[in-house]
Amino acid sequence: MLAAVRRRRLLLLPLPLRFFSAAAAAAASTTTDPKVVSYLISSCGLTPAAAARAAATSPWLPLASPDFASNADAVVALLRRYGFTDADISATVRAFSRILASDPARTLQPKLDYLRSVGITAPLLPRVVSLSPVILHRSIESHLAPLIASLREVLGSDSRIVTALRQMPFAMRCSPKATFLRTLPVLRDVHGLTPSELSKLVASQPGVILLGPGRAGEIVQAVKDAGVEPGSPMFVYIFAAFSKLKAPTLENKFAIYRSLGFGKDDIAVMLRRLPNAAGISEERLKRTVGFLTGKAGLRREDIVAYPNLLSRSLDSHARRCAVLAVLRREGKPEGQHRVPHVLVASLARFMKAYVRRYEGEVPDVLRAINGEIPFEGFGLGELEKKKPQRQEKIRR
Repeated sequence: MLAAVRRRRLLLLPLPLRFFSAAAAAAASTTTDPKVVSYLISSCGLTPAAAARAAATSPWLPLASPDFASNADAVVALLRRYGFTDADISATVRAFSRILASDPARTLQPKLDYLRSVGITAPLLPRVVSLSPVILHRSIESHLAPLIASLREVLGSDSRIVTALRQMPFAMRCSPKATFLRTLPVLRDVHGLTPSELSKLVASQPGVILLGPGRAGEIVQAVKDAGVEPGSPMFVYIFAAFSKLKAPTLENKFAIYRSLGFGKDDIAVMLRRLPNAAGISEERLKRTVGFLTGKAGLRREDIVAYPNLLSRSLDSHARRCAVLAVLRREGKPEGQHRVPHVLVASLARFMKAYVRRYEGEVPDVLRAINGEIPFEGFGLGELEKKKPQRQEKIRR
């Protein structure tokens, strides 16, 4: 799996750098300079094993040069001035040890200044660089500036670029002609998404930048089929949710909802209210819907109105229903509250209204919320048999 990840990362690089990276990896030897290893451990926080790998000599990595330590000190000092922490420096050197042999004034500082001029400052700047330190060896004119210009054209402003990069910092190592710089304009020009919506889309689901224009168009159509048009406040969030699923998986998910008794319009309403409803597993859907429409006595219309019922755990539903059943048994007015309202209430509100209020008078509410009283349904099962003496008095 790690090898596959490395291959995908390599494919994000421009073609010349792919060969550069592959050749560099192949050229590294096991010969190390003890002084360099010691420096990397003491000054950069690398482990002995990582330091030995970084110090391995090769034609393009002159770490063992006579003035290595003084140059490396200058590089580390420069990075600190731009907000790099010890952890950031360690990660940067571990990923690209050649940076310590770079000219801090001529090679590194101009790139750092350019990124900072766009608004990429600490802690985002160290994160971007530590993930892709090779960008400090890229040309401003041929790589960084065109990439930022493309992002600015699509997203509309530097502030939105910064927001997007917080979610996809790896994008800075991509070619200015990368796939996502073709896909995002298509979403804008063909499908009508505004720069603000594109920024929200990337922020909520960074993986959308890896979609091809064709796949993006398919997802747009799927969202429209769900009854949501571009321009709707929920369009971006439903698009983000759908983009996580392959087309057959998404269609299969709709089929599962239909098999559980939900119509096309019901599914559309639920997705508008809970976009991540598309990502709930088949097993969880069946178990949750079965519980809610069975023991809990809800109608499917209740689930459509409160689709976040599907995102709550089954255990939480069962415990809350058990508390409600106890309160009904005791004749408390809260026991008659609508079940959907009770199940979707925040934990703090639920505990205050249904448990803390009665824990002294009705200790069973504590047992119920702790899972010690199983929920068998309202008006059925063991809960109705908990107090036989009281039932005897009622009969008399």
